[in-house]
Amino acid sequence: MLFAILALGSCGGKMTKKAVKKGDVFKASIEDFEKNRQKFAVQVSETIEDANEALADEEPNTEEISTDFEKEWNKIQTRYKKMKKDFEDVRNSSNAYFEHLDELANGINNEKMRTTELKKNTELQIVWEKQYVEAEKSIQAVDQVLIEGNDFHRVLLLSSVRDKIQQNIDNLNDLSKQADSLLKDLEAFTEAGRELASKG
Repeated sequence: MLFAILALGSCGGKMTKKAVKKGDVFKASIEDFEKNRQKFAVQVSETIEDANEALADEEPNTEEISTDFEKEWNKIQTRYKKMKKDFEDVRNSSNAYFEHLDELANGINNEKMRTTELKKNTELQIVWEKQYVEAEKSIQAVDQVLIEGNDFHRVLLLSSVRDKIQQNIDNLNDLSKQADSLLKDLEAFTEAGRELASKG
């Protein structure tokens, strides 16, 4: 009898440690997600704000803006991958957490108490699942923001390339004017030569 009580006591310590560990892992996964979410939000906000300020200049340098935006947007996408992985970790740790709660509840011998505890677990899991589904929708919306950010970068890049082409067209027009002027000078030279030759 004493052996059974001691075995139960040592088993209880292990059960407590395991239960606490599952809870700690779940909590840590949520905290990791939150840290990356906050960093991601700041990065997106600052990058868009910087691009808006740069574009508001009287003569914005679209090539520089495009280069800066691309660099920052790549960092944002890297941060997003971390945030998404953390979100998956939250899902996995929450599943393990709720499975462990049910495992503990199913270990209760008294049927009425076991049913009550399983019901509490189910109610808590339903509340959690609703929160998770809403967060999942937000993650999908962030996917769309990243797509739009990529599109914005392409628009900047196109603008930069068009600016360069326009600059080349302007340079070409200047060159054409210079060529016309030089050709007229040469035409005058030809006329002067003809006039000189006809007198000879």
